[in-house]
Amino acid sequence: MNSEIKTIYNALPNLPGFNFSELHEPASHGLHHHCILSKEGTRVVLNKNNSAVSHEPLSGCGIPVRTILDKFPMWKTLDDKVIRFFGYYIDEISNSSLESGVCVRKVKLHYYLADGTLAIIETPSSINSGLRKGTTASRFKPENVDVFSFCIDGSITTRGITYKLVDCDAATREFYDVMGMPQPEQPLGYPFDSFEAPKYLPSATVNEENIAMRRVFEAQAAIITGTHPSLLSKEERERAHSYYANDGKVLRYFAVWEKRLFRIHYYLADGSISVMFDTIDNDGRDRNRVFIRRTCIPKNFKTVLLQTETLNRPRGVETSKYISAEDLRTGTTVDLFTRQFFIFDCDSYTRNYMKKHYEMELPVHECPPTEMGDILLKKEKTGSPSRSSNWYDATKALEPNQSFGASAMMFGDSQREMNTLKLTRLAHDVFRFLARIVNPHPSDKDRKFIISYYLADDTVSVFELVIRNSGHVGGKIFARRGVEGVENPRKLQVGHTIRLDGVEYLLEEMDQRTQNYIEAGMLDRMDDAYYQMDEIIATMRQHVLQQFSSTTEAYRHYASSRINGLTAENVKEIFSDSDVRLDDALLEKVMDRVDSDHDGWISLADFTEHLLGQKLISDFQPGHTFAARVEEGLDTQLNIPILRGPIQSATSIAQLANTNAAAAAAFRKFIAVMEARRTLLIRTFRNVATGTYDGNLGMDDVKDCLTTRLKVPLSDEELNALLYKFFYIPTIPNWTARRLTVNEVQQLIRL
Repeated sequence: MNSEIKTIYNALPNLPGFNFSELHEPASHGLHHHCILSKEGTRVVLNKNNSAVSHEPLSGCGIPVRTILDKFPMWKTLDDKVIRFFGYYIDEISNSSLESGVCVRKVKLHYYLADGTLAIIETPSSINSGLRKGTTASRFKPENVDVFSFCIDGSITTRGITYKLVDCDAATREFYDVMGMPQPEQPLGYPFDSFEAPKYLPSATVNEENIAMRRVFEAQAAIITGTHPSLLSKEERERAHSYYANDGKVLRYFAVWEKRLFRIHYYLADGSISVMFDTIDNDGRDRNRVFIRRTCIPKNFKTVLLQTETLNRPRGVETSKYISAEDLRTGTTVDLFTRQFFIFDCDSYTRNYMKKHYEMELPVHECPPTEMGDILLKKEKTGSPSRSSNWYDATKALEPNQSFGASAMMFGDSQREMNTLKLTRLAHDVFRFLARIVNPHPSDKDRKFIISYYLADDTVSVFELVIRNSGHVGGKIFARRGVEGVENPRKLQVGHTIRLDGVEYLLEEMDQRTQNYIEAGMLDRMDDAYYQMDEIIATMRQHVLQQFSSTTEAYRHYASSRINGLTAENVKEIFSDSDVRLDDALLEKVMDRVDSDHDGWISLADFTEHLLGQKLISDFQPGHTFAARVEEGLDTQLNIPILRGPIQSATSIAQLANTNAAAAAAFRKFIAVMEARRTLLIRTFRNVATGTYDGNLGMDDVKDCLTTRLKVPLSDEELNALLYKFFYIPTIPNWTARRLTVNEVQQLIRL
């Protein structure tokens, strides 16, 4: 069976007398036929004038190919020939907050002469236009569109969109001129586009090239005037000054938006704004209080959204176009990111600040109705303060929570505020007491407990000791938490009782660490005043140790009496020289802490030990004395074993003594010559050591450094004696091969 696909050419029967010649054109073999068959079946000679037209193939553009090629002799084919027109189409905009009316979409139309196809590309690609960038209609064959359809100020409709033609390129204009269809010389303009108009506004920011150019001019001006050029621009200097002058200063306003209460914070340091939810307890909302995080907010936010950000023109807003403190006033509405906040009140600091710096009065306005009105009304009926400016100022200083543990029986937050400094300093300090139950039941008579008091947060926990055959499991019976009436550690003493969860405990013993802690007076050092005194004494101590070379020199400088010592005025003078100002109360505390015998005079021992934190008499005990090292056979300087060699002659001993004397004399002369250049000498040795293979100095390196680099005025004998002083050790046979580190040479030079 024939598997070919059935078509009109092979589906009809191939029988004698039933050939369908109309379906098969006769083979021409490239020759032109000048005769055709008429409808009657007779041969007719073709007309000479119509033969070319009837058989001339038409291109897809509507003009015969031969006609186009005759007009352009340089063209061999139309495969790569394209005419280009510029135009636009109107796109209607609806339900948009950024634009209204219509939007103009600019396109370019590429028409291919070879096959009459058309491609449409959006140009330029509009940012945030809502359309796909680049090609909007790929190459296709339009209906009823040919070369004659393209004309400036004309229109083309394809795929349901009408494109208005406004211009064409130079090659297209030349093509139409040659073909006898000239295009208008003046191009048309595009209609006004409300979406594109804000993008062509001048940039509000200054690019990096302008900043660099301005800094160059400032540097040149500074050189001419003899001043130092600033590394900061004018704007950067203003921002830095504003930060240092207003760091930590915040203006607070109270506003309403959509029946919700908010707090608007304006930071004077950088002009940024943050908006926080103003919530109350049990309002049924999440505890996330941030509504707008801290940032600089422009006055016209829509303009910023419509800006086009490029490398040469980054997106930005001038400083003057941001919302400032002058724009925030009570009784007015401020636009924050397209949200209208009505400001009805502010705190007292903000009111005083605006009156002092801007001479503006900020009166209190009535708060608009809010969704929390019912809750606030109930609180007012129960005696709670209302939401006025006085209420905001009064509740800022939070009162300490006096509720402890489960006895509070409240649904609010019962967690107390932690003292961070106290929590850090006393994190590992715990008082432990051994206790028993007061008036116990017979079954609880033998029970023993460990009561732990944590100084960091004033909490208490109870642990029961495990006693065999007591009938009690033991372990933790009172979880760590705050207890009312047990927040002062001074009340915890042996013999006292405390009450925990209705059970009264008698404190019988304390551990050794707790006893040492109390006896050392550490309870008096738990307040902030003690640590503040430590800080000012440390500041004074650092200043004195830097100003004076010894403790006795500092003591003689400030002491008003060499016999009695320093008075309170002398101590005040010491702190004054250290830039620490002491009032009478703090000076009295310092004297109580420093004066050990409380006679009003600070002796040398008190000055050294209590003020400078040093020991007047050293308690250092050397491990090996000089006699012990000699007896053990150790070198008295290097503390290494001395190799016992053969008995030396008197001549060798005398020669060694002469060599040592010459080395000492050469070293003294070297120190006298280089006394004023010790720093240069050490730096030169360090540079030479950097270039060696191991970072150390050999005899040749030191000799080259002294003779070539420093040019020390020493003879050859003195130079050899000096090298002997540097490198010789009796216990090393080949001492000339030693290599010294820079620190070893530095120690020798500083002798």
